[in-house]
Amino acid sequence: MDFSLLIEGLRQARCITPLEKDILDTWNELQKSPFDRSSAQPPDILVAIKALPTTVVRPFDQVTESDIRYNLGKQLEALAVKEGWSTNG
Repeated sequence: MDFSLLIEGLRQARCITPLEKDILDTWNELQKSPFDRSSAQPPDILVAIKALPTTVVRPFDQVTESDIRYNLGKQLEALAVKEGWSTNG
Protein backbone atom coordinates (compact mmCIF):
# COMPACT_ATOMS: atom_id res chain seq x y z
CA MET A 1 0.00 0.00 0.00
CA ASP A 2 1.26 3.46 -0.86
CA PHE A 3 0.70 5.61 2.20
CA SER A 4 2.44 8.70 0.80
CA LEU A 5 -0.70 10.86 0.47
CA LEU A 6 -1.88 9.97 3.96
CA ILE A 7 1.61 10.60 5.34
CA GLU A 8 1.70 14.01 3.67
CA GLY A 9 -1.63 14.81 5.34
CA LEU A 10 -0.14 13.95 8.72
CA ARG A 11 2.89 16.13 8.01
CA GLN A 12 0.61 19.07 7.26
CA ALA A 13 -1.53 18.55 10.38
CA ARG A 14 -1.10 21.12 13.12
CA CYS A 15 -1.61 18.61 15.91
CA ILE A 16 -1.14 14.84 15.69
CA THR A 17 -1.99 12.02 18.05
CA PRO A 18 0.60 9.66 19.53
CA LEU A 19 -0.56 6.97 17.07
CA GLU A 20 -0.09 9.34 14.14
CA LYS A 21 3.39 10.17 15.45
CA ASP A 22 4.20 6.45 15.52
CA ILE A 23 3.03 6.19 11.91
CA LEU A 24 5.23 9.11 10.85
CA ASP A 25 8.22 7.76 12.77
CA THR A 26 7.85 4.34 11.15
CA TRP A 27 7.43 5.90 7.69
CA ASN A 28 10.54 8.03 8.23
CA GLU A 29 12.58 4.98 9.24
CA LEU A 30 11.51 3.18 6.07
CA GLN A 31 12.55 6.16 3.93
CA LYS A 32 16.11 6.40 5.26
CA SER A 33 18.90 5.76 2.81
CA PRO A 34 21.36 4.56 3.82
CA PHE A 35 19.35 2.56 6.29
CA ASP A 36 20.19 3.00 10.00
CA ARG A 37 19.90 -0.35 11.80
CA SER A 38 20.51 1.20 15.20
CA SER A 39 17.45 3.47 14.95
CA ALA A 40 15.18 0.61 13.82
CA GLN A 41 15.19 -1.48 16.97
CA PRO A 42 12.24 -3.87 17.29
CA PRO A 43 9.05 -1.90 18.08
CA ASP A 44 6.20 -2.65 20.50
CA ILE A 45 4.12 -3.91 17.57
CA LEU A 46 6.70 -6.69 17.12
CA VAL A 47 4.41 -9.07 19.02
CA ALA A 48 1.89 -8.89 16.16
CA ILE A 49 4.62 -9.34 13.57
CA LYS A 50 5.98 -12.39 15.39
CA ALA A 51 2.53 -13.96 15.12
CA LEU A 52 2.60 -13.85 11.31
CA PRO A 53 3.17 -17.31 9.80
CA THR A 54 6.02 -16.05 7.60
CA THR A 55 8.00 -14.52 10.47
CA VAL A 56 11.20 -16.19 11.63
CA VAL A 57 12.39 -14.85 14.99
CA ARG A 58 16.15 -14.22 15.28
CA PRO A 59 18.36 -12.11 17.55
CA PHE A 60 18.50 -8.51 16.31
CA ASP A 61 22.21 -8.72 15.50
CA GLN A 62 21.46 -11.56 13.05
CA VAL A 63 18.70 -9.90 11.05
CA THR A 64 19.34 -8.31 7.68
CA GLU A 65 18.35 -4.88 6.44
CA SER A 66 15.68 -6.58 4.38
CA ASP A 67 14.30 -8.27 7.51
CA ILE A 68 14.15 -4.95 9.34
CA ARG A 69 12.48 -3.17 6.42
CA TYR A 70 9.94 -6.00 6.20
CA ASN A 71 9.14 -5.68 9.91
CA LEU A 72 8.87 -1.89 9.66
CA GLY A 73 6.53 -2.28 6.67
CA LYS A 74 4.34 -4.67 8.66
CA GLN A 75 4.45 -2.27 11.60
CA LEU A 76 3.33 0.57 9.32
CA GLU A 77 0.45 -1.54 8.02
CA ALA A 78 -0.63 -2.49 11.56
CA LEU A 79 -0.50 1.12 12.72
CA ALA A 80 -2.44 2.24 9.64
CA VAL A 81 -5.17 -0.32 10.34
CA LYS A 82 -5.29 0.84 13.96
CA GLU A 83 -5.68 4.42 12.69
CA GLY A 84 -8.55 3.27 10.46
CA TRP A 85 -6.75 3.59 7.12
CA SER A 86 -7.51 1.08 4.38
CA THR A 87 -4.54 -1.11 3.48
CA ASN A 88 -6.19 -2.73 0.45
CA GLY A 89 -4.06 -1.25 -2.32
